[in-house]
Amino acid sequence: MYVAACLFALIIQSEFLTSDNLISVRRQVITDTIDAVYEFTGVQDIKRIENAYTTIDQDADSLYTGIEQALYNKSFENEQVNEMFGRTRGILNQVINYVVEDTIFSNLYSIIVQYAGSESIAQIIMATGMLLFAGFTWIYIRNVYVAVSRRIFLEGRVYSKVPFSRYLYLVRVKRWTRASLVMALKTLFEIIGIMSVGLFPVIHCGLILVPYIIAENPDVRPVEALKLSWRMMRGNKRKVFALFMSLMGWYVLGFFTLGIANILYANPYFVCCYTEFYTKVRKYAKDKKIPGTEILNDEYLFATAETEVLEEKYSDVIETLKKPAVELEGIDTPHERFFAKNLGVVLWNNKDEIEYENRESLKLKMQTYASEAKGLSYPSRLSPIPETRKIPSLENIHYLRHYSVLSLVIMFFIFSNFGWMWELLYYFLMKGKLINRGVLHGPWLPIYGVGGLIVLTLLTRVRKRPFIFFVSAVTLCGTVEYFTGWALEEIFGAQWWNYDGYFLNLHGRICAEGLFVFGICALAFIYVLAPLLDNMIRKINRRVLLPLALTLLLVLAADIVYSKMVPNTGYGITGNFDQDEDPVAIETVIEETV
Repeated sequence: MYVAACLFALIIQSEFLTSDNLISVRRQVITDTIDAVYEFTGVQDIKRIENAYTTIDQDADSLYTGIEQALYNKSFENEQVNEMFGRTRGILNQVINYVVEDTIFSNLYSIIVQYAGSESIAQIIMATGMLLFAGFTWIYIRNVYVAVSRRIFLEGRVYSKVPFSRYLYLVRVKRWTRASLVMALKTLFEIIGIMSVGLFPVIHCGLILVPYIIAENPDVRPVEALKLSWRMMRGNKRKVFALFMSLMGWYVLGFFTLGIANILYANPYFVCCYTEFYTKVRKYAKDKKIPGTEILNDEYLFATAETEVLEEKYSDVIETLKKPAVELEGIDTPHERFFAKNLGVVLWNNKDEIEYENRESLKLKMQTYASEAKGLSYPSRLSPIPETRKIPSLENIHYLRHYSVLSLVIMFFIFSNFGWMWELLYYFLMKGKLINRGVLHGPWLPIYGVGGLIVLTLLTRVRKRPFIFFVSAVTLCGTVEYFTGWALEEIFGAQWWNYDGYFLNLHGRICAEGLFVFGICALAFIYVLAPLLDNMIRKINRRVLLPLALTLLLVLAADIVYSKMVPNTGYGITGNFDQDEDPVAIETVIEETV
């Protein structure tokens, strides 16, 4: 859990930036290659560079992309747009480059110029949008995650189990925005310290406890949190600086191991050390009754509750878990029971079946409290934050349910349309063109719908175990994608996707990166999206739902028959984006920017 928390912080660039040595080294290699290529070739030879890299090593795709984009940018470096959007020097460019990728930036600018009709207006829109987006991610996500991770470390210091729901702790107690304001104010003072030569170490050490104060009490106000940290750190700034210096050996080791030692061990160790430091300073401050320490009132973050207290507070949990498993009623035939138990599918959601789901949901909810009742994880019911202020929907989502046939049909089309819109948007941002992806002509990609339904049905028995479900979903989706790609190639003699050059790809039909995304999406579908969609679908009258499902199925069938005769092929669909003169491609671009 600690390694995962620190790794995620590194991924979103909120902490541990010195651990990014592997990426930094790779960026330096690419930069040196770009400089050499530009010096000895020139922009006019960009096509020759592409052919050379493709011929020599298709796995050099990412290196070529960096070279191509750099040469493309250099070709415009004398134009007005680059004077305004120079992104090679200064602090602000680093903030923007963290959240904006060059390819997306270039295409978005081209699109905005087309619709705005003026480069000046497009420049203003791009500058404003980039600054707002960079500021939002910096203030509302990266900064706040520091406090979230400190909550995880504080709980892990005392308890053997820390549930993944702790990542949503500030959301559930409705204090994410306040936490972002506190962390933003802290960052503002640190920036002032950087601008004032010599003051940054003092300010940074004085405010170092702010994330821990938020983690313990999210109700704290911005100014109050900063003042309390400053008071608690009086006489302790040298101690925390000495602690930092004692860890320098790990930073050196991380440098020589390209950040691997930091990622696997040192980063969690650093946070553990500072967490212990906060614990001792907090105890000293409360003993000395330093003003403001009364808001540090979450005692069960630092000591476990007595057994008698837990038994009294979690009596309903203990009683519910002792009850025998309930049987599914209202389903008479063996076939119906088989589909309900093994695939999670029923013909209709009748009254008995819904009551069974509710009982199972209650038991599942009680199981989430089981570790708390046993003292293995933080007792949320003993938290100083009132339960009435928490968001119940984020506490537990009823995913152990049975889906009706009509609900599955509607969700198939929802998933298929979602996949179609996702790829439409993705290629629009990457290439500046709206392209109807997929073998069919309609607004759907059935492989997404099929993938959603198979993980929703075939993996019903493993829904209670998220990790096993994730591995099973990756395997299942990979199998479906591979054989779907193979079948399309055999039937139509063309490829609708190709992962050649991706890490761990198999015949270009599947790759590790895509399967990981499928696994993450499957988790979101099963545990969040599908239950919410099913709740909405159940509210639709059956007399409306049945004709709707039949109509969609008939339209899809007609599309399949038509696409069998006239498959959807062309530029960006079965052709190569990097080869505009693809002799096989048939132009099917809905709309393209010029």
